[in-house]
Amino acid sequence: MNALIATNTRLKLSLENHERHLSEQLAQLDSREATIMERINKLNGIKVESAKVNGIPDAADGDHIGINAGGRVITARRSALTQLKDTMLEALFSGRWEQTLQKDSHGRIFLDVNPDCFQAIVDYLNEITISTDSDPPDPPSVDDELKHILQHQMELFGLLGSGMDSKIVKDRSHVSLLHEWLGENGSDGEFHLLYRNSRDRRPDAAFHPDFHAKCDGKKCTVTVIETTCGMVLGGYTNASWQSKTDGYQKADKAFLFILSGCNKPIKLKLKNKNDSQAIYNEATYGPAFGGAHDLYVQGNYVFPMLVGHTYETCPRTPQKLLEGEGFKIKEMEVFQIVAAADLPKDKVQTNVSRPIDNRLSDDVSEALNAKRSCLLQAELEVLHLENSFEDEQAFITKFACGDNKDVIALNISGTVMTTKRCVLVSAENSVLATQFDDDRWTEQSNATRVKEWTPDDVANWASNIEGIKEDVGSKLKENDISGPELLCLTIEGLKMMGIEKIGTMCLIQKEIKELEKVDDDSLTLIEHSPYCFGKILDFLRLRYLHSQGLAEEPALPTVCDTQRKRFEKVVRYYFPDDESAKFILGD
Repeated sequence: MNALIATNTRLKLSLENHERHLSEQLAQLDSREATIMERINKLNGIKVESAKVNGIPDAADGDHIGINAGGRVITARRSALTQLKDTMLEALFSGRWEQTLQKDSHGRIFLDVNPDCFQAIVDYLNEITISTDSDPPDPPSVDDELKHILQHQMELFGLLGSGMDSKIVKDRSHVSLLHEWLGENGSDGEFHLLYRNSRDRRPDAAFHPDFHAKCDGKKCTVTVIETTCGMVLGGYTNASWQSKTDGYQKADKAFLFILSGCNKPIKLKLKNKNDSQAIYNEATYGPAFGGAHDLYVQGNYVFPMLVGHTYETCPRTPQKLLEGEGFKIKEMEVFQIVAAADLPKDKVQTNVSRPIDNRLSDDVSEALNAKRSCLLQAELEVLHLENSFEDEQAFITKFACGDNKDVIALNISGTVMTTKRCVLVSAENSVLATQFDDDRWTEQSNATRVKEWTPDDVANWASNIEGIKEDVGSKLKENDISGPELLCLTIEGLKMMGIEKIGTMCLIQKEIKELEKVDDDSLTLIEHSPYCFGKILDFLRLRYLHSQGLAEEPALPTVCDTQRKRFEKVVRYYFPDDESAKFILGD
């Protein structure tokens, strides 16, 4: 009996220990889940408060949005402008920032962009609304001279790719595919750009010191290469690149891939994950994969010398790759994959799974690990939402906010162009910087512009019109008619306010037309070629965005041969100093 009593006691203690251990594990997971929910609720609260302060409560998909895009008025439905979710374009026109957006003198949202390129984007969005999955619209397109500006706008509004700051991988499905391939061996994470040929490589570099300077010692990298013949290929390695130590290196999770240039994207795995020749380090090489080598970069070329040696091949592998030809590189990028383990510890807990716990059954241990995995995914999603909202706030502040009085309308020999004053003064030592600087610039008209009139101003204006009775001004004031509303006033509107005498209505309409002329006459006149000045303005816009961290450094303006001489003369007029002119002419 003593033995039985002892056994029962032992069993009871074991069950209690088991329950206590399981309860502790569950409590830890419940605590993580509660923290996630707190972060979600906090973020949602911040968004709601921000929308109350900065947005409009009655924003609707059917709203017609008037946009002043660099001087051209473009109108589109809110639903069309916001249909590409999780983009900066969607955030801009969502309504949650409406009150803070910079406006022109007519109260329209002002965007300091090239109007032709923005029109192409709006045309594309409108076409999406009438397209099907089997017949999608072509991407936005413009003339060759404007293609680099359209590219900047697409990047600015987040319309290229998703989650990958790449000039090569622009197809969202290809980004998703890379994530999928990386996830197959537990290597997935966020793409952080380390190196880009066009940005980081010195033109006089014979080999690849810039690649090694940016990428050496960085584990878990994806190399993406675009060739001049349109092929996109590359590879992943979980081992780091080196230039001080030559030779082969093991990388058990490495693989090669082809995204474009074949019928369907393909992944080429290591034949043997323990192969000691997964990658090759050499100071005069760029990235090199496989023994002898399956794929390597040297100079301006990528060489698929022995595809199928260390890495698999498949029937869909393009024959030109198997022939070992060298392909000239158009662009090359290297991204580091920042996995969960490298994300902020206060935001993401990285103990995804643990070995089977001997104190718990296999089923319970596996269930606990499954919940840890779900919690990690939830933490990553919340972190993405938090970072996205911060990025959205920064974008709106830097790009779309500002004092409405700093929106400058220019009359370029009869062509209206609109920009921000900060763009015009951004080029130091130029005529534009002098003309529009703080000391010399007042406003485009000394008198208050009609669009800024209050109802009292409107009433005073009406009372001073010869032949108009005093009660007309009173009726306008009673209906709270402001300057912008006055300019839109029609015969029907006057009748609704009780102004019904035909002669009075015609006289008011005539005076309103005169007001419109006066307002238009206040534009600053620029007596130069609209083509040439437009090229200068486009360059200054992109240069300013670059200074704000919103765009890559712009290329020099592309000018047609027939206008080249005139363009250079206009540039030297506005930038008389040779050094000042160089930044736009490249001389």
